[in-house]
Amino acid sequence: MNKSEELWNIVVKQGLNNYNNRKEQPELQTLFLVGTPKSGKTTLIHAFLDKDDEPKASLPVEYTYIRRTNKHMVKDICYIWEVDITNITFVSQLTKSEGLEKISLLLVIDLLHVQDLWNAFETVESFKKNMEAETKTIVNFGIIGMKYDLFEDLTTEKKLILCRITKHYATILDGHLSFCAKKDRTTLKVAKDLFSHLAFTTKFSHQLRFDLSSPIIIPRGGENKSEINYLHHTFETQFAHKPIVTKRDDDDPAEDLNYTNDVIDKRREKCLEESGKP
Repeated sequence: MNKSEELWNIVVKQGLNNYNNRKEQPELQTLFLVGTPKSGKTTLIHAFLDKDDEPKASLPVEYTYIRRTNKHMVKDICYIWEVDITNITFVSQLTKSEGLEKISLLLVIDLLHVQDLWNAFETVESFKKNMEAETKTIVNFGIIGMKYDLFEDLTTEKKLILCRITKHYATILDGHLSFCAKKDRTTLKVAKDLFSHLAFTTKFSHQLRFDLSSPIIIPRGGENKSEINYLHHTFETQFAHKPIVTKRDDDDPAEDLNYTNDVIDKRREKCLEESGKP
């Protein structure tokens, strides 16, 4: 047997071993996209799927799934729940009932409307810790700040405060952070890589960038936790404070002004009039 035949036999043997040891079952991942209405959750999903159509207004809770072929030619699946942050208790109920094992959490923030940002961070921090305690698993985490193109118009002081706060919470929750403008290919590429990392555990290998003149990228780590009280005080002096009201089970979603729809609302009003209800 010459060297060429010997090398070929080695390659064939290795190929057969890889085939016999291939992973036949898909990896199942659940990703929760949490944020306020119109923060950009659906925009991120469309960007990841390379959809060009304009996203429609989302319901308080929406579901979809994405498949991706892995190196073993098996299609891994990511179940995606798009959740209004006021309905975050729904996620807790879902994780309890479904017994989910691999969970990721992506907080999508609107960099132009940040009045409720501090409350959002505290809500997500508490939720993540509780979910990890209940499921006995690590919840992968990330933050994406949308509408960076409009964020650039803020004063330098406000931009610095927001960057430091988002960086801080990404650190204490052991997550990644990136800012994104949906029409900027470079920032959108970073956001899509972070989305892929949380949805399919691909690598997020971007280097740290903390410069107010460009969109920030913060891999895991980076902020001193002892500065939280100072940051909280500074935030409240610069931005109007707006508390988050978490939805209760007995709340009527039809009365939620965040999700008005002219056609549905008129039809509902007509039905109520015909039934004699106020």
